[in-house]
Amino acid sequence: MYPSGAMVGAAPAARPSASSRVEKATSHLLMGPDWAVNLEICDILNADVWQTKDVVKAVKKRLQNKDPKVQFFALTLLETMMKNCGEYVQFEVAEQHVLQEMVKIIQKKNDMQVRDKILLLLDSWQEAFGGPGSKYPQYHWAYLEVKTTGVVFPKRPMDAPPIFTPPATHNSETYGSPRYSAGSLSDRMSSDVETLSLGDLNKIRNVTDLLNDMVYALNPSDRMAINDEIITDLVTQCRSNQQKLLQFVSSSGNSY
Repeated sequence: MYPSGAMVGAAPAARPSASSRVEKATSHLLMGPDWAVNLEICDILNADVWQTKDVVKAVKKRLQNKDPKVQFFALTLLETMMKNCGEYVQFEVAEQHVLQEMVKIIQKKNDMQVRDKILLLLDSWQEAFGGPGSKYPQYHWAYLEVKTTGVVFPKRPMDAPPIFTPPATHNSETYGSPRYSAGSLSDRMSSDVETLSLGDLNKIRNVTDLLNDMVYALNPSDRMAINDEIITDLVTQCRSNQQKLLQFVSSSGNSY
């Protein structure tokens, strides 16, 4: 399901399949990135957003390939899509757990070129999206999960172009869930309660699911694991979300 409020219309007539081109764009036979195919995939997605989910899944599958060359070309394609295809891709990358797959590759200490590429992408994406209160907190949590292990992120050149440019904020939000400025969720609670949207509820659900996954993965014999910075931040946000939901339910009930 796409972000709340997304105006995608009815599924269009049959178009060229972008997912079928992912394997071509990430072939181990390539000497370098096939920019023509990468941009063709972007053109197809921009014309037919209904293919986005399948394409992101296909890219994730190529990231799971054991060949570092395939992984690197998959990352290059993903980066190109993030730059050129907008919020549909950004949503599906978070929704289809692509970020977790990238974190796994780093944890396995694979090819250094692949590892550095992932670190640069995670660093740039978390900076572009903002912190845990952003529309897609998954980018922040993926970055933080890697950072807390002591991994040193490579420095980005000062003149490097942004990995992607977030769309400008307008009074009327295209995808329903408002973009927030910096600040804690609790600070915004009183003004946001009456405008809680489906997109906000999805974000709350995603944070809760992430916390459940991380707690489930804890080592029961490690008593200090529960003090992990990511987990404590998630717990804090879930508590704020709980209060926000209670106020929303209360205000909704008073309107009838």
